[in-house]
Amino acid sequence: MNSGILYIVATPIGTLNDFSPRAKEVLSQVDFIACEDTRHTGKLLHYFQIKTPLESLHAHNEKNKINFLISKLLNSENKMAAIVTDAGTPCISDPGSLLIAEAHKNNITIQSIPGPSSLTAALAACGFIQPRTIFSGFLDRSIKNQSQEFELWKHSAPCIAVIFESPKRILNTLNNLLNYFKNEDIYLCVSKEISKKFEEHKIGNCKEIIEYYSNLNEIQGEFVVCININKLNKEAPDLDAIALEAIFHSKSKNLSLKQGCKEMSLKYNINSKDIYNKALKL
Repeated sequence: MNSGILYIVATPIGTLNDFSPRAKEVLSQVDFIACEDTRHTGKLLHYFQIKTPLESLHAHNEKNKINFLISKLLNSENKMAAIVTDAGTPCISDPGSLLIAEAHKNNITIQSIPGPSSLTAALAACGFIQPRTIFSGFLDRSIKNQSQEFELWKHSAPCIAVIFESPKRILNTLNNLLNYFKNEDIYLCVSKEISKKFEEHKIGNCKEIIEYYSNLNEIQGEFVVCININKLNKEAPDLDAIALEAIFHSKSKNLSLKQGCKEMSLKYNINSKDIYNKALKL
């Protein structure tokens, strides 16, 4: 028995001709399309002469609309629906993941129609080679929370970290990167306007990139920033400094001193007993 199909369909991020024939075929055949903005998607469908009905699904209504959309899919004529976002692949720093998760629970078949993605386009264009990639989406506005994310990258090095950023926040984020990593070995590729007329991929270190964008009269476009982080061969602090950090870390996280010392041992690759014994003497 057919329990229904939910298609994840990628849409153009710039040039409309990036829209694949299969994506157009799927959107023409499904019973309805869940989309982030009905007006925006309506223009795309009109251009390709697709007349499938639309249902809104965005960050503000996703939780409340999931059951309605699942029910509509299961009771529709062909038991087929699709989800799209304004541009690119749904569910990647965009709404949709909650609907997909609920569809899985209802034994609805999920099919992903690959297509435009600023994430993979930027990664391909940066030219960086590392054994792993970390995607952090849009960073939190808080400098403290950003620093925690940077710390995660540092401990995952060598790696490529990828973030999305807006034109209003790009310089602040770049300055936070510079303040955190200082003179350590990181290199950036800042991509914008991917698949559009003024597509650009700017390569350089933090200072060079900040200087370039600071000298522009106006910063426009949505950004994808790839950060190339090599293994940071930073000498570990002495045992006294590590033990002191373990004490403060334990208190701030409400951990036992032993647990705090264990976490510092993982961070600095030093025996936890040595850290613990030193901490007891401080």
